[in-house]
Amino acid sequence: MSNLISVGVIRAIFNPKSSKKPEKPVLQVARVTQSEYSSLRPQRLKVAFNDGTELAQGIIPVKLVEKVSHDIKPGQLLRLTYYNSLIKQNFETQETLKIIIVINYEMADSRLYTIFENLSPQVRNIRRTTPYTRSLQQSSEFVPSYTIDEGFSPINLLSPYDNTWKIEALVATKSSIKYWQKFDGTGKLFNVVLSDSSGEIRATAFGQQVDEFYDKLQVGKLYEISKAKINPANKKYSSLKADYELVIARETIIREVLDKDSSNFMVFNFVKISDLIEYEKDDIIDVVGFVISVSDIQEITTKSRRNVNKRGIIIIDQSKYQVSLALWGQQAENYDNSLLHQVIACKNVRVGDFQGRNISLVTDSTLIIDPNIKEAKELRDWYNLHGSNSAFTSLNVSKFMMQYSDDIKTLEQTKYERLGQNDNVDFFVIMATVLFIKKGTFTYPACPTCKKKVIENNNEWQCGKCSKSYHEPEHRYLLTVSIADFTGRAILTFFNETAAGIMGTEANELIRLEEENEVSYDACFSRASCRPYMIKCRAKSDTFEERSIVRYNALSVAPVNFVVRVKKLYQMISEMEEDIISS
Repeated sequence: MSNLISVGVIRAIFNPKSSKKPEKPVLQVARVTQSEYSSLRPQRLKVAFNDGTELAQGIIPVKLVEKVSHDIKPGQLLRLTYYNSLIKQNFETQETLKIIIVINYEMADSRLYTIFENLSPQVRNIRRTTPYTRSLQQSSEFVPSYTIDEGFSPINLLSPYDNTWKIEALVATKSSIKYWQKFDGTGKLFNVVLSDSSGEIRATAFGQQVDEFYDKLQVGKLYEISKAKINPANKKYSSLKADYELVIARETIIREVLDKDSSNFMVFNFVKISDLIEYEKDDIIDVVGFVISVSDIQEITTKSRRNVNKRGIIIIDQSKYQVSLALWGQQAENYDNSLLHQVIACKNVRVGDFQGRNISLVTDSTLIIDPNIKEAKELRDWYNLHGSNSAFTSLNVSKFMMQYSDDIKTLEQTKYERLGQNDNVDFFVIMATVLFIKKGTFTYPACPTCKKKVIENNNEWQCGKCSKSYHEPEHRYLLTVSIADFTGRAILTFFNETAAGIMGTEANELIRLEEENEVSYDACFSRASCRPYMIKCRAKSDTFEERSIVRYNALSVAPVNFVVRVKKLYQMISEMEEDIISS
């Protein structure tokens, strides 16, 4: 072991006359204890490090141990790839405590060695490197998944126990200045989200620091930051995963970093749109998508009776699903129709469950247009090659449940069972192929607010319900579609959301193509035809020219997941066999 350990290095680490710490020292773990968890003091490991001549206390965050995927055991050798040192004086006992704060490490050797708490002084001169130890050192596992320049601490390892930290971070978002008034006075604050390749953290400035730093901190720029207060994160006001948050204080030092590439200072963990169904309401995720629709700003009244602006956009990805992304308040005003046909990366968006799945930007969210990342380039290339000719499905819980339905009707069954007749309203699921979509009157002009039909009058579109006038209407789908299965045919009506799911574009865009690009217009109808779908239908009787007919409306639609359907059919066949055997 003595030819692997950095003998005597602890004294060099704590040498006050040395301006540079020893690089990547190898120390033996002599003891390990785990601290008790509290909201103010998250779990960490307390270790005793041995360099062959003396001991020093060490602190390792538990989440760092989990990241490296190794249990720390007495006798192991650790190579400290990044660390800080701290000397504390106990005034009661007059004892000097040396603490090594581990920020990153790797395993120097996976074996457990006998613990020597006092080696002989002669060991200091033993620094042999045999072929065995050289190959061992070269093959040691290096685990860090982020890159932090020397002299800076990773954001995800900031801790109140280290007061010598300094970070280099990107300002990902910045709030407006908020004012408050309480019984004991008034105040103001603003916050920013700081990001590096290891993670992100919220920083808040109050009072005088608002005046000093609000204009200085700009979104998209890099800064060196030190001497801010580190407090436990208040999850009530933050959606970030960080355990801590920063408070910008009077002594805080912030310096802008110039002429440095910032593309690696934000790390995304993207979720496919099709996988959003697996996430719960209020989960925070990252998505990258291609924008196919941008709505106008609408004024929404919240539950607290506060009016706020909202803008909805629809994004797609290679999974051939689409989802609605809501922008609120100032965000809705900052982004307009220029987002259309752009690739956007969204970090820290909140999952909603209204009518299936949707996502929203929140205070800590970041939206980047055409980011310089691999996933965005791949999505852009895919859309240019295949996406513009694809049909996209709206993300709705019922669409996934249709795949697992035991009771899928054939068109012949719906007529035999007289579904929708005798003043009944019936709901059922069919698996059918789109044969033909009627062109011509496939949309209607609608009010952007209430979605009711509007009438053109003197070059303006008037809504009878809202009593409002618009220069342009919002076109909404009203598709007449011929479908068939192996038992027969039927005519279905597809309204706006379900129609967009098979057409692959919004109604306004299709109207534009009809006027400007006939080839692309015809291609939209061709793509949607001759494809099998799972369709949830509503059947209801109606009277037309004094005779009773049954009208079928498509409530939701999804591409057939053949893998799921085969598994479901196999399950149903197995259950039938068991019933036959048991009878």
